[in-house]
Amino acid sequence: MSIFFQNRKERLRLYTSANNTFAAHLHNQVELLIVLEGSLTLTIDHVSHPLTAGMHALIFPNQLHSLQTTESSKILLCIFDGDFCHSYGKYFQSSLPISNVQSMTALSTHSRTALNGLLQLTESFPRNTPIPAPTLALAEGYLTLFLADCFSHMELHPRTMSEDLELEQRLLIYLETHYTENLSLEILSKEFGVSRFVLSRLFTDKLHTTFPYYVNSKRLEYACSLLLSTELSVTQIALDAGFGSSRSFFREFQQAYHTTPREYRKLHRHT
Repeated sequence: MSIFFQNRKERLRLYTSANNTFAAHLHNQVELLIVLEGSLTLTIDHVSHPLTAGMHALIFPNQLHSLQTTESSKILLCIFDGDFCHSYGKYFQSSLPISNVQSMTALSTHSRTALNGLLQLTESFPRNTPIPAPTLALAEGYLTLFLADCFSHMELHPRTMSEDLELEQRLLIYLETHYTENLSLEILSKEFGVSRFVLSRLFTDKLHTTFPYYVNSKRLEYACSLLLSTELSVTQIALDAGFGSSRSFFREFQQAYHTTPREYRKLHRHT
């Protein structure tokens, strides 16, 4: 099973999705999933939860999860920063639920009002476009109302990084904030207290990639964002993204995108 870290920049993503199947991943945002029609299997930290219409799950930051639809399903997805609903930021940061899954029947009419409001909001703006500020404010209100109901039925326990996250999860979280730095398997071995061999096998068996390829992919992704959003020179971008030299950056960039950084900037800057 391939595992990856999903890095989102938006404070909130809100949309409905049909027949969703998504590989195992984690991110540092909260994910509220509500099943509207059909059924699917949600796997959280290697535990499978069959979900049917009228059930929902609240996935806390950096919980490993995947979705699998065998026949048909329609879901509402709300993916948001932990502090988006300010009253609950501290819980998402310091706790984990005993159970992520609940039934709407256990909740009050306030949650149904919130659900209807969120569904109406999904129709007020095109998917994959920035959400307007007034819509964000309404979404915060509806989500806060829904979370108030959820948390009144949810048992939490303190989050402990070493106990609650497996090695591959801790590794991906670490790389997400350190990929522009000087990195090697030796450095990671000291950081996590395991051998280079264990780390190498983890990349191969769990992430289905290699350490150099994964790190370079993160660096190239960041370099592309700098090419399109700044006036920095290509050489400076290469260094800022973590490449040891502009020569290695050009080589990796050409291999990944089949063009040069300058041509990429020219082609995509104003599209």
